[in-house]
Amino acid sequence: MIPGINISVTYNSSISWGRLKSLLKIAIAGSGLECANDKRSENVSAESSDKLIFAISNNTAMPPKKHNAFMMFVMEWRKSSAEGRNLTIPQAVAHCGEIWQNMTKQERGPYTSHAKDADVLARAKKEPMNSCGQTISSVEQEERAEAEKQMQMKRDIDRIVLRGKAQHDLENTKFIFAAFNYFAKTNSSIYIPAEFAACLFSLRSGKTSIYSSLINPGHLIFGQSSESQQHAETTHQLPLPPSAMGESDMGRLYSNILEYLRSCQTNEKPNDPLVVFTSPDLMPVVKGCFRYLACDMEDEDEQKIHVYDIQYLFYVLKSEVMEIADLPKQAINKSVTDSLFAKDFFEYHSGIACQYHEDRDRSKYCTQSMVARWSYVFSDYMCGDLAIKPLPGKHLPPKQESKFKVINPNLNADDTGMDTSFASFSTIQSELKQEHSFVPTDHTAFSASIENAVDFPSLNGRKTKASRQPLSNHRNAQETKNDWNVPASKRSVNETEFDMSRH
Repeated sequence: MIPGINISVTYNSSISWGRLKSLLKIAIAGSGLECANDKRSENVSAESSDKLIFAISNNTAMPPKKHNAFMMFVMEWRKSSAEGRNLTIPQAVAHCGEIWQNMTKQERGPYTSHAKDADVLARAKKEPMNSCGQTISSVEQEERAEAEKQMQMKRDIDRIVLRGKAQHDLENTKFIFAAFNYFAKTNSSIYIPAEFAACLFSLRSGKTSIYSSLINPGHLIFGQSSESQQHAETTHQLPLPPSAMGESDMGRLYSNILEYLRSCQTNEKPNDPLVVFTSPDLMPVVKGCFRYLACDMEDEDEQKIHVYDIQYLFYVLKSEVMEIADLPKQAINKSVTDSLFAKDFFEYHSGIACQYHEDRDRSKYCTQSMVARWSYVFSDYMCGDLAIKPLPGKHLPPKQESKFKVINPNLNADDTGMDTSFASFSTIQSELKQEHSFVPTDHTAFSASIENAVDFPSLNGRKTKASRQPLSNHRNAQETKNDWNVPASKRSVNETEFDMSRH
């Protein structure tokens, strides 16, 4: 194993400390290495400069070095010879070089055999590795750690929901939904943010507050412009740095986000971790963007931000709400709630995204729209169970003007127009169930005569042409005149007739 590499960087005071540290951490992460820690030493030189030292560790294990027969001879000579014990290893190597050259193959044989045996023992002691050069034990340890994190997350979510239920105040329990858009990712853990949004939600009050901001990181990592442009064009369509819009001071932005999250939390202990919920596919993005913003903080904040799965919260909260409402919940499981959440009934609803994405018809990818839609989905599937009246703008999208009409062909000409109104997926299902079912007409009592022109006018009106002969008569005449179905090998020239009039 490589113990580590130290990188020492000297910089002047014209660059902010947080900015330089974030740039170096992103560059190190992009190289595939891990930054174990960093420390700062003041007044290194006579000038006004600081030094940043990174301890970089590489988790890839190197194969063991092979043992050399000559070095085996040198080490044995040093142990057995009084002269050799007084010499250093370089001196012993120089002295034994001439002796080794004069030895025969049979004399070198024992040392060669010992070297091979040492290689076998080294390989036996070495842990097995996968195709990426990582030890199997380290990979299994990482998997166990990740599984433990998932279990801890689920326990925390259960504790939050059950605490509100035990206090008979589950409908007023507050949750924070958060989402990030990003420009590029350096690896699986570092993302360069482009947009952030968070909102405070409860079943009783709905979406009560929202925080949204565009982000201008000021730079992109060299070589990632093409990938960033392709990602932006297919998703949020925000301009790339340095032409990006929004907040350019990452440290101040992170401080504002922390201040908003602290104002939303209801824990008695101020140093408790801040918990935000996001979709499973955005969890690595939100964690990576928070990690990027935290690098620019001048003073490291000890308070952590935990990013949890919003779909598991949806499942737990829906189960407890149905139990409170004394409704059967046997049909509710994680797969069902995940399917309901993934439908995203409010995905293309207008008026809930920021103005930039509304103008470009990209509200689906707006983070402000994401957190608002999550709030509406929670309200749509749970407020009815608790008899909570949904309010537009809080539990439902703001009221929209009807821009089209639905025409029912069964109505009269005077009643052809019918204004549309908002209806959730569950409401549509209930309306469909209330509609009258189709009753087929009984045709068993129908009787008619094929000779009657009134019953079958089309059949009675058909007349055959006078000059037209039946196909069977025409075929028999052709067969008697010319046996066309006889193979050519069995026909004579005299029997073959050519109709030149057709050519």
